[in-house]
Amino acid sequence: MKDIASSTNTLLAALTYAGTHINKDLQGKAWVGHTPFAYWLVAALKPKILVELGTHGGGSYFSFCQSVVDNKLDTKTYAIDTWMGEKQAGFYSESLFKKVMDFNIEHFDNFSTLMKMTFDEALNEFDDNSVDLLHIDGFHSYEAVSNDFCTWYPKLSKEAIVLFHDTHEIKPGFGVHQFWDELKKEHREQCFEFKHSHGLGMCFPKSSKAAINFKKEFSLDLEKIFNLFSIIGDDIYYNINGRYSLQKNFQLSIDDLVKILKKLKTDNPELSNELKSLF
Repeated sequence: MKDIASSTNTLLAALTYAGTHINKDLQGKAWVGHTPFAYWLVAALKPKILVELGTHGGGSYFSFCQSVVDNKLDTKTYAIDTWMGEKQAGFYSESLFKKVMDFNIEHFDNFSTLMKMTFDEALNEFDDNSVDLLHIDGFHSYEAVSNDFCTWYPKLSKEAIVLFHDTHEIKPGFGVHQFWDELKKEHREQCFEFKHSHGLGMCFPKSSKAAINFKKEFSLDLEKIFNLFSIIGDDIYYNINGRYSLQKNFQLSIDDLVKILKKLKTDNPELSNELKSLF
C-alpha cells in the first residue's frame, strides 16, 4: 500500500460509491454496509489475486470488481461458491447463479472468474503464497470458518489481507465471532474490525510489519477514517434493507467529520451535506 491516506480522490470515490448491483432486489443484503470500504480496500491494496469464498448474489464481490475497473488495476478476481445455498443463508435455485453470471459477463468478464464448486475443491487451482486478498463469507459455524481459514492459509501471500464477515453476529449456529476473537488474541496488532452490517474483520495473518505499515500510513486518522466508513456503510445497510436502525451511537461529531475532510485536503460540499444528514 502506497500513498493511500493522501489519495483524497480514492477515499472520496469510496465514500460516495454506489454500485449498480446494489439495490433492493439484491439477494444477500447483509454485506452492503461494507461496500464503500471494500471498494476503497481494493484500490489501496492493488491485489494481484483476489479470492472470495461465498459470493451469493455478489454484493461484496462485484464491489471489489468495480474498484478493479475504476482504478484500472491488474487484478484477477475469483468468486467461489456452489450457488446452491445452505441452512443458514437458505437454499436457492439455479436462477441466482445465472443472474450473477450474466452480470459478471456483462461487466467484468475480462478479469473475473466464477468458480462453481466447494471451497476445498478450488484449493488446487491456486498456487501457495499467491492470494493477496481473501474474503471468507461461507458457512458461518465455528468449524467451517476455522477450516476455511486454515486450508486457505498456505495460499496467502506474505502481506495478504483476510476479511471475515459476520464477526458481530452472535446467535446459535454462528461461530465467526468466536474464531475472530481467537484470531485477535493471537494477532492483536494485526486485526481491525467494523461492527456495523453484522461485523467485518480484517487481518494481516502473516505479517505484523504489513499491519504496522498500514496503520502508519494513516497515522492518528485511521480510527476516524474507519468511523467514516462505518457511518456511511450503516446508512447504506438500513436503506437497502428497507428499515432503519434504532438511535445510532456515532463516535464522531459533525465538527469531527468536517475537520477530517479538511485535513484530507478536500472540498466536497455534497459529501459534507450527506454526512451531516446521517445525524
